[in-house]
Amino acid sequence: MNEADLPPPLYRQERLEVANGHLRRVVIAVLIVMLAGFALLGIQFRQLNARIDQLATKVNGIEATFGVKFDETSANLATTNTKLDALSGRFAAEFKSLGAEIKAMEAQMTTSTNAIAKSIAALRAGPLPAPTSLQPSPAPVQPSSTPTSKPASTPLQPPKTRP
Repeated sequence: MNEADLPPPLYRQERLEVANGHLRRVVIAVLIVMLAGFALLGIQFRQLNARIDQLATKVNGIEATFGVKFDETSANLATTNTKLDALSGRFAAEFKSLGAEIKAMEAQMTTSTNAIAKSIAALRAGPLPAPTSLQPSPAPVQPSSTPTSKPASTPLQPPKTRP
């Protein structure tokens, strides 16, 4: 670079002073905004603390008013808990007796099943009975007193199926 291309030294110094002044203003503005924000947060925390104190006072008043009721409720819960414990003991005993009854019923069913199986096996081992027809036997025809020339009844034809 040539010295001829550079601006005069005083001109550069003035520009630096102007830039420095702008930077100071920006820094001061940022500091003012930060201080205002911290002040606002401080006010909000004080209001929040006051509200918490009010709520704590109300809760203490509620405890004093309902303390007796809370004690009664916890006593009721304790009696209910003992009743439930007694019921659970009864249920356990009842389930044990039911289990014994079920086992006895299973044993009885097993012996009945074995007896049926033995009787079936005995029937199979012996001679087979003659097969019986499941269709009813035809009724005997009674002779009529007057002779008629009607043809004998024809057996019913099964219904025709469509192709």
